[in-house]
Formats: sequence, C-alpha cells, structure tokens
Amino acid sequence: MGSATDKLGDTQFKIIVVEALRAVKSRYSYRALARLLGVNHTLLARYVSGALLPSTRQARKIWEGLRGIISVRDLILSELEAGGVLDLAHVLSDPLYLRVITLEFMERFGGDAVDKILVPETSGITLATSLALAFNVPLIIARRRKANPRIRYIEASASLAPSIVRIFYVPEGSLAPGERILVVDDIIQSGLTLETMRRLVEASGATLAGVAAVIVYGKAWRARVKLPSGARVEAILELEPREPAA
Repeated sequence: MGSATDKLGDTQFKIIVVEALRAVKSRYSYRALARLLGVNHTLLARYVSGALLPSTRQARKIWEGLRGIISVRDLILSELEAGGVLDLAHVLSDPLYLRVITLEFMERFGGDAVDKILVPETSGITLATSLALAFNVPLIIARRRKANPRIRYIEASASLAPSIVRIFYVPEGSLAPGERILVVDDIIQSGLTLETMRRLVEASGATLAGVAAVIVYGKAWRARVKLPSGARVEAILELEPREPAA
C-alpha cells in the first residue's frame, strides 16, 4: 500500500496539508502550533498565508504532528459517549476534521488506482466531495430515485427482509467498464447500502477498488456484502455493538 504522494503527487498532498494547517490555526496560536508540530512559527505563518508551500518532507512532518493533536477517532467516541447515537453530521461539516479524514484516506488509498468516487446520498457526500477533489477524479452520487426522466439509469437493490430494501440509481454511463471505483460512506452498519453500491459497480462493468468509511459498526454486515478479491474496507473507527445490560 503506497503513500498519498505515490499516486496523487507531492503538490496535491502539500496543498491539503496546508489547508488542514490553516483550519487548525483558528484553534491554536502560531507559537503553540510550533511547539506541537516541531516547525518554526515563522514558517508556519508563511505556509498558512500562502506565501510558501512546504517541502514534501516538511508537509509530512506537519501532517504527522496534526495526527497527534487532532484525533477524529476521539471526537467521535466522545460524541457517542455523550449522546449514544451514530451521527457524524458535526464531524463531516467541520472543515478541519473533514480535511484530516481526507488526508487519512489519501494515506490509505493514495497508492491505489482510483478512477471515480461513488457515494450513496446523502450523509457521506461532503467527505466524498473532499476525496474526489483530493484524488482529482469525478464524483458519482447514487440517488434513491430517478431524478431526471430524460436520462436512463442503472438500478441496483439489496434487501434484509421484505420490508427492508435499499434501491439506488446512477445515470447510465456514469460508471464505465474497466474503471476502478472507490465507494465512500459515513457509516457501514447493516451492509445493505454497501452491497447495493457493489451491485451498481458490477452492473456497470466497473471494478470496486475499495471502500472508505468513517465508522464500521460490528461485523454482521460482512455476511451481506460480497466484496470482490482485493477490495478492502478502510475505516477511521471500528465499533462493536454494546452488550445489553444484565
């Protein structure tokens, strides 16, 4: 598995690191960031202002430092402890956390060939958009209905029971044979949505290259999703169902 710079190029990686640095600057002074990141505060100010782009080595140093002071995983866990609900709206609407998650998935999939991003509406669209920009590839949104009666659609569905069915549509031709597709979603829980995405990719003749999810909940979903060989699921956080109280 390659690094983000293997596939995407140094410049794109540097730009996203600087964007994350610019976002975190609203929470820390330059001197505080200098201590936390081990980078001179004058240089940090020049990076944030856009006067200078860090070297690849410096960008990676900053990224590793940001990983140490900003934990998306801890944020999600703290919100779960407070409310007990799997809701990522706050995380995926925060520019800083969104950029950190994007960088994390760039690290994990940056060495892979990715031609398009596929996301089911609606919760994961912000992350999918950020990743599409990072990978510089088209974004395809799978919709729950046929939005335009003038175009043809590819349809796929999966069901858990007669009353629990997922149906999604993508415009015909939006996913093409031979293309490698990265599926993005916020939470994988039942596996129905992911299996429907897999079927859409398969029906289009494309290849499922991998899956990027913020949270993977439990393991029961694996029995419902027929992932092709070589397609891996990467998550920021994996959670196990809580045991009922005695």
